[in-house]
Amino acid sequence: MPNGAGRKRRDIVNLQSFLRKKDCIVQIKNKDDLCCARAIIVAKAKLDKDPKYKSIVDHRGKVQGRLAQELHESAGVPLGSCGIPEIKEFQATLPDYQINVISKEHLNALIYSGPEAEKHLYLYHHDNHYDVITSMPAFLARKQYCHKCKKGFDKITDHPCGDLCKLCQTQNCPIVEWIFCKGCNRFFKSDECFNRHKDDAGPAKSLCRVLIKCKKCKRVVTRASLRDHHCGKVRCSTCQKYVKPENHQCYLQPVKAKKTRSPEEGNDLLDDNVTVENDVEDTKNLMFFDFECTQDDGKHVPNLCVVQNESGDEKVFSGPNTKDEFCEWMFQQENANMTFVALAHNFQAYDGYFILQYLYKNGVAPEIITRGAKILSLTVPEMNIRFIDSLCFIPMKLAAFPKTFGLTELQKGYFPHFFNRAENQDYMRPMPEAKFYDPDGMSRDDREKFYTWYNDQVERQAEILRYCQSDVDILRRCCLEFRELFHQVTDVNPFASCLTIVSACNLFFRKTFLQENTIVVIPPCGYKPENKQSVIALKMLTWIAERDNIAIRHARNHGERLIDKYLVDGFNVETNTVWEVQGCLWHGCERCYARDTVNPINHMTMQDLKQRTLENIQFLKDNGYSVVEIWTCDIEHQLATEPEMKDFFDNFEISEPLELVMHSLVEGLTCNKYGEYPIGHPEIITENFQPISDYFGLVKCSVLPPRALYHPVLPYRTQGKLMFPLCRTCADNLQQEPCHHSDAERTLHGTWHTDGLFKDYIDKFLKIKQEASGFPPECDTDEKKGQYIADYAAKEGIQLDPRQIVKNPGLRALAKLMLNSFWGKFAQLPNMTKVKIISDPAEYFDLLSSDQINVTDANFIKDKLIEVHFENVDEFVEADGKTNVVIAAFTTAHACLKLHGVLEQLNRRVLYFDTDSVIYVSKEDEWEPPTGSYLGQLTDELDGGYITTFMSGGPKNYAYETNTDKTVCKVRGITLNYRTAQKVNFNLMCDMVCLEALPDLTDSITVNIPYKINRDTKEKSVKTRSANKDYRIVYNKRVIVNNFDTLPFGFYINKLFQT
Repeated sequence: MPNGAGRKRRDIVNLQSFLRKKDCIVQIKNKDDLCCARAIIVAKAKLDKDPKYKSIVDHRGKVQGRLAQELHESAGVPLGSCGIPEIKEFQATLPDYQINVISKEHLNALIYSGPEAEKHLYLYHHDNHYDVITSMPAFLARKQYCHKCKKGFDKITDHPCGDLCKLCQTQNCPIVEWIFCKGCNRFFKSDECFNRHKDDAGPAKSLCRVLIKCKKCKRVVTRASLRDHHCGKVRCSTCQKYVKPENHQCYLQPVKAKKTRSPEEGNDLLDDNVTVENDVEDTKNLMFFDFECTQDDGKHVPNLCVVQNESGDEKVFSGPNTKDEFCEWMFQQENANMTFVALAHNFQAYDGYFILQYLYKNGVAPEIITRGAKILSLTVPEMNIRFIDSLCFIPMKLAAFPKTFGLTELQKGYFPHFFNRAENQDYMRPMPEAKFYDPDGMSRDDREKFYTWYNDQVERQAEILRYCQSDVDILRRCCLEFRELFHQVTDVNPFASCLTIVSACNLFFRKTFLQENTIVVIPPCGYKPENKQSVIALKMLTWIAERDNIAIRHARNHGERLIDKYLVDGFNVETNTVWEVQGCLWHGCERCYARDTVNPINHMTMQDLKQRTLENIQFLKDNGYSVVEIWTCDIEHQLATEPEMKDFFDNFEISEPLELVMHSLVEGLTCNKYGEYPIGHPEIITENFQPISDYFGLVKCSVLPPRALYHPVLPYRTQGKLMFPLCRTCADNLQQEPCHHSDAERTLHGTWHTDGLFKDYIDKFLKIKQEASGFPPECDTDEKKGQYIADYAAKEGIQLDPRQIVKNPGLRALAKLMLNSFWGKFAQLPNMTKVKIISDPAEYFDLLSSDQINVTDANFIKDKLIEVHFENVDEFVEADGKTNVVIAAFTTAHACLKLHGVLEQLNRRVLYFDTDSVIYVSKEDEWEPPTGSYLGQLTDELDGGYITTFMSGGPKNYAYETNTDKTVCKVRGITLNYRTAQKVNFNLMCDMVCLEALPDLTDSITVNIPYKINRDTKEKSVKTRSANKDYRIVYNKRVIVNNFDTLPFGFYINKLFQT
């Protein structure tokens, strides 16, 4: 995407505090409606160094008002408030000055600029008022400012103005006579151009002292980076080494401490052996807060906010202006020199929206990281404040915090959210009716606890405040306990540098256990990305040959033809015709890419690639060949408009390159500890294959499954679902009839895995978890305790410390989180959606027209303010030095194999299974899965009981009853609280599953959810609305037979279909 240097604007979050503190702002204090004219008069007097400036700027005198009235009169503008039309009239009377207006409501963007002039006046418009900006560099917190392009910048090399001479950074610089500078090895257009680049006047160094051209490779670089300059190489953003991009193989880097450099060394680059790590922990001040809201008309409006610092010092904001008062306090100028991290529980989906409302209203463009509609992080850089969500680190309800961290004296209370309305703010009578607490929205157990609590209450007088204070106190104390435990174990401060528990685990692993040159950084475009182009070329050349009935020699028949030093894609000997299928990315297509766009693989500009391509084509023509060029963008257009050609391409049998992408993923601590993992970069094998059992890695192949396997092994994605079929075509068509497809139709095509990278990490937290669990109840003697420790060492290879085996709920919870949250970071998508808030139409156009990004959404927040969501084009995705999809793929593969080992032995006794659980029929004298408390062993979730009745209506949709008459229901997408359980329950699910065996049943049950919270991403608001969900039996991943059994697609035993 385009470089944003020079476009950063100062964010003003507490305007009054900002105006009081800034020396570059002259506040216009008036009681009339002439603030605009007054501001112009004051700005003009300041710029002209008028000797009467002091009397003009003094609002208490009469001079300012008189001159403002005279300006109105000379411009023919009636006295009163002014907008852009009136400012244009003022501009006409001041031809020697250019009036510029900066607007707070438009993210401090320039909303008006008059005709070019020698002198420049800047007005600041906010809240229907005008003030004067006396220094634009100071206003933008930059060292310099260009009145031509209206951008601020710190270094002259960052100056984005397109009208300037690139050599001397001034306008109107004609070529007179080229002059060479021995100081920087560059030529200049004239004596004036040469002298300007030598000029040291001003706060910045001269261009000659900043830039120099390398004599060898002719690249212009900064002098600060010259000592690290390597001709023909680029700096890898992961390992920080200078490498040749076309063959660099990089690895995840262990986190090392930052190296402090002296001021003389500069800060442009770090030594090759120093790892740059942005998320190395740092000291932060923590703040904890919580909003309570009214819900009049369903819209959530904060009317109470409690905030506490780490010490427990508390501040309370209440009333209809709660949100604004809290934000103004949080963003006061006095906090600008401090670094804060503010936490709220469920910030991403609730509290964060109110902060964003305030910032957008006040013209502030924060930096936000989103996941769908949720706000993972919100940063106001100018104030050094970052908002994050405690739920991302401790994924549980706030009510569970006290028990989890052993703080039993804390207890979350109940609050009548639906009584919290504007008309009830002064309510002082006995407690509201129980219905306002929505007890039917609680689980059955929580509902009983609530009524017990409710019946013991007498007065409610200050319940809203106590409730909110209690929530924040629980949040603060438990988060501090979590941070302390985390730091003790890992020496990492999770809240200072990470957004989630997953990233914190990944950071600790890279800091403590990661060995150099083990886990590779997979190139974003994969290994040998040019092979994708070869497949397209083969398809196109074969299509042309069949369509036109001509013979074309290519790589798949007689091999590519070598003409001098060039291998051509296609060749016809009879007509001496050459076909070249030009990949737009590899040959510099001018329709798809800008001339200065750099190819991310070979780091050549598109202009250079196109020039090289033209030279190759001209060589062929000069030697008597007829050349046909076909660009891949033209092929894509033809495929979209010619059905016959698309059908040919889709059915063309060719082995396409294996892609290391997310679909190779189909969980498990046991896998992380005991499973084998690949290290180092792979060898790509495309021919002369050995038996598959000789390989360790990923394989792209076709597999013909057996006909009668009850639990298939290989996953296959179709119809938007992940299935395990025995026939590809049956699964594609969701075919319930017997399979009669041919072997070719049954064959599965895809990428799968052949068979203790993380053993030390797993062992560390497994040891902590086991010790913090205390001794089992049966270990009531020293002898039994000793035997317990010995057995554990024999089984896991971990020696427990008897002095540390003490129940510690908080430490146990932390260790469990670290174990369960570890491997997921490796599977993170490399191309996450990014968000940018802009107000400059030119910048918006640059994003839309960029050849390196795709704009996925544009949310117009208000007039001229746009929230743009975008992602990189696949070819321009940057390598991520913290992830590795192959590691994630091996983890899932090991987990699937371990689960399949259980399924295979249970066979048809399996009633239901998920990624980490199995429900099966137990029979005497038949194999039972071993259970236990060691790593990888199954746990009996029924504590010795058993299920008497079980039914399932599909994935994550089942219910059962135990021998103790306890019923359990699980339905994906519907929270089964007391209210919804009146509709969807054990009996209902049993009836529907039984009726589903009848082929004509299509009924469903509608479940009303009266208080569903919805997030409006356009308005940045939170609303409560009623919603309906339909419950039905949906089972289409296997074939249903009449005896309530199911078979995988393609299972071929005729008699089963005749019962």
